[in-house]
Amino acid sequence: MEKYPKLFIKSSMVYLFFGIVFGLLMATNVVRGLNYTFVHVHFNLLGFMSMMVFGIAYHVLPRFNAKPLKWPGLVPVHFYGANIGLIGMLFAYLTGGFWSSDWKTVMFHIAATVTAVSIILFIVNIYTVLTPADKGVTAEVTPVQKKEITPDMRVSLVLNKWPNLLPILVDSGFTALANPVARATFAKVITIKQACKVHNIDLDSFVRKLNDALNGKDGMVKPLPKIPVMEKGPLQKTAAPIKRGDKCSKEILIGNLIDVYPETKKIFEKHYGAGCFSCPGQATETVAQTAMMHSIYPDLILNEINDEIEKALKETRN
Repeated sequence: MEKYPKLFIKSSMVYLFFGIVFGLLMATNVVRGLNYTFVHVHFNLLGFMSMMVFGIAYHVLPRFNAKPLKWPGLVPVHFYGANIGLIGMLFAYLTGGFWSSDWKTVMFHIAATVTAVSIILFIVNIYTVLTPADKGVTAEVTPVQKKEITPDMRVSLVLNKWPNLLPILVDSGFTALANPVARATFAKVITIKQACKVHNIDLDSFVRKLNDALNGKDGMVKPLPKIPVMEKGPLQKTAAPIKRGDKCSKEILIGNLIDVYPETKKIFEKHYGAGCFSCPGQATETVAQTAMMHSIYPDLILNEINDEIEKALKETRN
């Protein structure tokens, strides 16, 4: 989980604690008055519930919609604005800022405005994730002038604009892109630069290779090769059941893998969360399929799985 979604969830736990404390103080008549009621309610609603919603929404919705946040830089602004605004508003209200006409009232108004603006930032940012993108050009493109692919372009954008570059991407090591599920999911949220870093591919030479294929080495436009027509078949094949002593492949079923190597279960809990084991899909889904559903490169999790298998086998031999 990224830094700020995690911070939102952690802060929601802190606000829940203080909401419970204020609730107990009010229930036992240790404190009385509407100002404490206001603080108690806002600790629970804006503090606990809203912060929890913010954190989960930032983490889950971009993945489920295979669409990144349009303005990720607004997330930390939202986090600090929401927390500073809420704390400032509650402090000012508790000290009489709602009724008085001095600096406490000014502080209350400013803090309330900061809180409201920060929530608006969240609404705008998440709304762009839920809004369908304009349909890009998916038909075969015949370049008529020099084009340029940059490291910060998303993989899906490159494939939508120049679909005939797919064989070059696959041959260069991005084999997961041969699967249409991968192109429809994590390709939309990862850039050329990030993909090269994950696969330990030299960024400059790879971008040059793509641009050479697109424009020709001398900058002259040339037609790209046709994409071979693939025969229709199952989306993802599965390998034979794994046995103790075997290494894992991307086509191994999750349920079979965990039965043979229970040590690998913690790898899936680390990336997917413990709740994924309540899903019956693990009996029919492969390592590659689950990785792509969670916007994770299959090779990354496969390497961790095989490292854990090697470690388990070494302990057995010892």
